[in-house]
Amino acid sequence: MTLLSLNLKLLVFIIFFSTHIFKFALSEENYIVTIVNKLPITKLDVFNRAKLIAFSIDEKVELKNIENYYSQSLQTLINEKIILSAGKKINKNLTSIVSDQANQRLLSEFENSKLKLDQFIEKYSISKSTLLKKHKAQLIWGIVLRDKYKVQFSKLEKIIKKSLDAKEFGNSEDLYDLAEIVIYKKNNNKLIEKINLALKDGANFLEIAKQISISSSSKFDGKIGWNNFENLPKYIKNVSTIRGFDKGKEINEGEIFIFPEKDKIKIIKVLAKRQNGKLSKKEDIILLAQIRFPINFQKKNIAFKKIKNNLDNLLSNKNSCEVLEIFVKKNSKNLDLKVIKSRIADLTPKIDRLIENIDFFEISKPIFIGNYGYTYVKCDKREAKLNKINYKKLKETKLNKYFLIYSEKLLKRLYNEASILHIEKIK
Repeated sequence: MTLLSLNLKLLVFIIFFSTHIFKFALSEENYIVTIVNKLPITKLDVFNRAKLIAFSIDEKVELKNIENYYSQSLQTLINEKIILSAGKKINKNLTSIVSDQANQRLLSEFENSKLKLDQFIEKYSISKSTLLKKHKAQLIWGIVLRDKYKVQFSKLEKIIKKSLDAKEFGNSEDLYDLAEIVIYKKNNNKLIEKINLALKDGANFLEIAKQISISSSSKFDGKIGWNNFENLPKYIKNVSTIRGFDKGKEINEGEIFIFPEKDKIKIIKVLAKRQNGKLSKKEDIILLAQIRFPINFQKKNIAFKKIKNNLDNLLSNKNSCEVLEIFVKKNSKNLDLKVIKSRIADLTPKIDRLIENIDFFEISKPIFIGNYGYTYVKCDKREAKLNKINYKKLKETKLNKYFLIYSEKLLKRLYNEASILHIEKIK
């Protein structure tokens, strides 16, 4: 036997041995952390959900920081197990029944692209089942609430139907459109700090709320609807009083408030404000084209300059963004096009600032994240109007408010009744 063949055999043995040791170590490392109503939560469950939280806040996943998100991850999973338990009492097959709808919701987060979903799963080593759990829990919770409060919801629908009057929405008082992120206070100092820094850096408030908030408002991307001054959280009203202004006159669009409420921390953002009932410019609908381009081994400014020159030439004297789709398809290996239709109020502050002072069909300055740059083109804008009232949507909005009230009430009760057994601390 030659020395070369001996070395090769030795190398194969080492790889084989190392692989099995690694798998064994992983199986040893994974263990049950908590049991909720006889349903186990493992360290791997907590770790994977923590990765999703980290991504929503940092737009990347760094393993060294994952432990900062363990507490919120575990609490979210406990809530979901409580919801699953409640769902099983209604129908033991409820998880299977909502499966198709959960898959549709998940796919919509990735622009209905299975390829983009698969790429995300591969890049961050998070199973599809982990991504689906949140959507299944939200769907089941809606069914549980409807079952528990069916009499109340039936009465509410009749009351709302009678109260929907156009005059109600021609109100002359100030109105505030709010969104929230709710986390547990205990063991979450690092998480609060991380969220605060991310928001100051222009992160997407609604995306963070959707991924990590323990409130049922996460189902609506954290949105809790329009409120007059009297219906604002007490903390925000007190801040307004301390500032010396009457009834929230200096509560501004985009402002964020962080305050404790019992065992939780609430982060509230003012998405839009109607002064004296008049529509805000932030309610206008904007149509944007987002073009993602690779940096690779180039300097960032050089990579952007190249794509900007191409896009400037392409959009010269154009009155539509349709030409971008053709351009991206021809360069599909390097570019990615995403069409964003959104209220200006719902955009990230970063994007809002970039497009604020550019003309239509003009290329914005770039944002750089990892190996990619992102630039934006304003394609169209529609002014918000009050004269066409969508009664179906208004009814839905009002019902959502009651959904949140009943949700908090029932989840608190089920939590107190649940059998929650903490087996082992995460290490």
